[in-house]
Amino acid sequence: MGIPVPVENDRTILSWRTKTEHAKKTETLKEIHQLDIKVQAMDKEKSTHLYSKRSDFRKEFSQLEEIDIKGTNERKSEKTKVKQQLDKIRNMVRKFRRELQDVKPTPEFVEKLKVIMEDIESTINSFKEQQRFRYEELMREERTATQEITALEKRFESWAQAGPVVIEPKSARSQPLASARDITKDLPPEVAGFERFLQQTGGQRGGWDDYDHQTFMKFRNKHKGKPLFIHELVPALPTQSEQQIRAHEHWYQEYVMLNEKKKEAIQKWRQLKEHEKEEALANAAEESTDEEEEEKMLRLQKKIEREKVERFGRLNAWKVQKELEKAQEEEQRLQQELAKTSKTELARRQQMELRSKVEEYKQQRQEEEEFEKLEKEALREAEADAKRRQIARDMPRLQQRNEKIVQEKIAKRKVREEMEKEKQKRLERLKGQVEIEVKRDPTRLYKMTEGWKERTKEPGSSGGGRLLQMPHRAVPSWRQGLS
Repeated sequence: MGIPVPVENDRTILSWRTKTEHAKKTETLKEIHQLDIKVQAMDKEKSTHLYSKRSDFRKEFSQLEEIDIKGTNERKSEKTKVKQQLDKIRNMVRKFRRELQDVKPTPEFVEKLKVIMEDIESTINSFKEQQRFRYEELMREERTATQEITALEKRFESWAQAGPVVIEPKSARSQPLASARDITKDLPPEVAGFERFLQQTGGQRGGWDDYDHQTFMKFRNKHKGKPLFIHELVPALPTQSEQQIRAHEHWYQEYVMLNEKKKEAIQKWRQLKEHEKEEALANAAEESTDEEEEEKMLRLQKKIEREKVERFGRLNAWKVQKELEKAQEEEQRLQQELAKTSKTELARRQQMELRSKVEEYKQQRQEEEEFEKLEKEALREAEADAKRRQIARDMPRLQQRNEKIVQEKIAKRKVREEMEKEKQKRLERLKGQVEIEVKRDPTRLYKMTEGWKERTKEPGSSGGGRLLQMPHRAVPSWRQGLS
């Protein structure tokens, strides 16, 4: 008779393995596909700008190229090791399934299955632990590199946006710098609004790095500002989502509008100053009739030049002060982001650890239940087999006992039959000894019976006279004398 335990066990193992791994597999494949797209875009950018033979900085980036090749080789070797470990685990699982195809209900077989399952479990747990340590190390390295790159980018932007610093003479060092409020007050409203807009939105590129902004401008100019360029720009900028690109487009439109207003305001301001200068020179030329007037004109020109130099000096000082404030704000914001990131990463790591512990406990519990089920099935099958063997051993004895009982019943039935025959013989002998002869009288049936004759007698034939006493019902002794 066949044993259905291995087939049922295979189906159960496949069901819980499929349920637990299907969701993880789908999510992991989706993340791998997205990362693959980003890696391809970064490799293309790297080959174009850094490792190209036509690049002017080929020698400077040769060392970086060697490091990149070394990292690629390390990733390939690590991939080979991981594949070998997975093949080992797969072979162990196949061996376990082959063992389940020929189940033997013996304690040795159950112990063998237990040892194989423990080996598979220990191998999988060690592989998971190694990968977890490796991923944590890579995540720490990635966070450190990202923080360093972000800090360097902010520093480079502050250097690029900072204009030339005017060195004031010694006599002017003791004078306090003009505040940002004074400079903003002297500037036209459009220029001040444009500067505030840049300060609030992240500078000339809206908070984006130079490559992303240049790529954005390239696609925008190619399509002449039509919204169609956003859909083509999404694959080219894997680090930016479609919502971020649309927000950057909105920022750029506002930037262009404010910049145009700024240019118009500066043009009007220059024209106004030129007009005032021409009027002042014309008035000075009309009033200057002698050398004193000429000296007055020279003093006026020097005064205008001096005011112009002072005004540019205040403007440069205001720019330097704004850049310093912006750098301090960026540094403070970066520190807050680092603290927030570390806190979020710690919470996420704790959640992942808790989730992994729960999954491991659930998996261990399921494996224990499956093992207990297999063990019970094996014990039940062993008991049934033992009962069958016991029945097979007792079968001859039972058959012999049944035959004996049947023989006894047949003998008893024969004895009863013999007794019945003897009884019939005795009755026959008794009947032969006693002879009864009765004559038939058919007329007796028509004769009246004695009772009928009494009923047909005439009334009064039995006697007459006065009735002296009437019979009454008997009165109990305990009621006699009572009325």
